[in-house]
Amino acid sequence: MNDEVLLTGGEVNRVTRQGNVVYRSGGPWVPAVQDLLRILREAGFGLAPEPLGMAADGREMISFLPGEVMLRENWRSPMFGDTVLEEAGAMLRDLHAATVDLSWPPDTVWRSGPAGKVPGQVIRHGDLGPWNFLWEEDRITGLIDWDFAVPGEPLTDLAQMALYFVPLRGEANALACGFDSTADLPRRLQVLCAAYGAFTPPVVVREIERLQLASIREIEHHANEGRYPWTMFRENGEIDRTAAEVDWLRRTFPAAFPGSHAESGLAAS
Repeated sequence: MNDEVLLTGGEVNRVTRQGNVVYRSGGPWVPAVQDLLRILREAGFGLAPEPLGMAADGREMISFLPGEVMLRENWRSPMFGDTVLEEAGAMLRDLHAATVDLSWPPDTVWRSGPAGKVPGQVIRHGDLGPWNFLWEEDRITGLIDWDFAVPGEPLTDLAQMALYFVPLRGEANALACGFDSTADLPRRLQVLCAAYGAFTPPVVVREIERLQLASIREIEHHANEGRYPWTMFRENGEIDRTAAEVDWLRRTFPAAFPGSHAESGLAAS
């Protein structure tokens, strides 16, 4: 039998591979995630890994998907074009279409805690950064790391994708990804919104602000309880970074917020 190989890139879980099986450290949320992955595969959403149950030592098992993971910084060239934004937006629309009519009982355990699913909600992936997508050239071949999946609003998922894919996290982050100072981020947001097809850029920007403020409160709350990985997020300075991103968003897109009459790249949206 082949030895397990450690897969790099994960910040929260230890992930290894043995042949075509990926092993992930998990917790009480794994049954819900495995159920979700099974439903998605049966619905024809082929970008999700196949659930393979639990190993004898309690780890989650899923199928290995081909492709290369995008780095958090120094993006590869496909990420700077429109094709990736169009593919990502269409993929998210398909994911939501596959889960919007499904139901989960209120005692379902997700990583964030017990929660059911009410009409109109979807199952959010919960961590829609480029680092959780698998790529071959400019084509998406898989979506991994479903640990933070949870019932929620489709707008929230799209806002999270815009935050990381456009990206809308401030000048320093855009430069770290590889953009120059002339990057047209409002236009990139418009491309992503058009690909998804249901929400305008100003609506998405306001949801990003709400999502970021909620993230700060969540980190503070769970870190105070001593819960991992939120303790790690606080120790890594995530609260201060997120607060700075919110400030940048408000300054950059003031017309997206009620009561603002300033010029903005979203003014004509």
